Amino acid sequence: MAVLNPPRSLPGLGRSVINFLIDARGEWTEDKLLDVFKPDGLNDGPSARDGLTNTLSSFRAIGMLKSQGGTVTVSDTVTSVGSKFSPAQFRRLMQTHVFDLERDGDPWHSEAGDAHTRGARDLSRALSWLLAQDALGRPLSWTDNIQPMQISQFKTQNNEQWAITNDTRWAAASRWSLALGLTSPPMTKSNGVIPLPVVAIDDVLDEFPSARAPITEFMARLGAKIPVLYGGSIRSALTAHLGTDPDAGIADDCADSSVGQALRILEERGRMTFETLHDAQGVRLSRSENNRRTHVTLKRGGKK
Repeated sequence: MAVLNPPRSLPGLGRSVINFLIDARGEWTEDKLLDVFKPDGLNDGPSARDGLTNTLSSFRAIGMLKSQGGTVTVSDTVTSVGSKFSPAQFRRLMQTHVFDLERDGDPWHSEAGDAHTRGARDLSRALSWLLAQDALGRPLSWTDNIQPMQISQFKTQNNEQWAITNDTRWAAASRWSLALGLTSPPMTKSNGVIPLPVVAIDDVLDEFPSARAPITEFMARLGAKIPVLYGGSIRSALTAHLGTDPDAGIADDCADSSVGQALRILEERGRMTFETLHDAQGVRLSRSENNRRTHVTLKRGGKK
């Protein structure tokens, strides 16, 4: 089972289904859920069922839903944290289920057959590669730049060796990356996504202590919470696989461009402040800056 293999999975629909099932009475099969979420007369096309069936498949893959004897239920790991999830709560819940390293292990460790894509391994590979690209570069899109970039970085034209193997999986990966808050849509009308995880980082800030912290400790905590970011284990596995880190910020001895730009935006929104102490270890948040930041203080009640 994989996340990207059913191409029409819809993370937003997953929230509606899970909120519905938590409060629903009785047993619910896939057919009964179809009657609720895709009733007769609403788009009777041959593929109209795929949005729901693909979504159920993806949420089973990441461990948020389970099926037994034809009945679809919400996993204990979901119901144990509440019900009627808001979009932000559900997004953070999806993040923790996607990045279940105990379940998936190292997604860049090659395994044969279904083990290669079990859980969220395929999605984690795609996300770690996307977030290793230059956030200050052009938006990432399949028709524009993703294919040549993967040929260059993976050093092969064999797409089975890439992080994102085809345009169908790219459509699903880009949809999930936006739903997880790990990419942002372009400001212009161009297609694609920007590897700018402002929303995902903002999601985890409330789980951090509000005390002043050295920026190196803060970055390490961030990588532990979101392991596809720089400093996280999945990103480290990608760079070990490639033999280098493709991000332009890392190449220029400053913060990873995705994280650095996201932190600068969150600073402008009042979510955090930075300090520079001359006798402490620091990092430039952007290759356009000369000033190194050494400490971070989070602000509760900052503008989200």
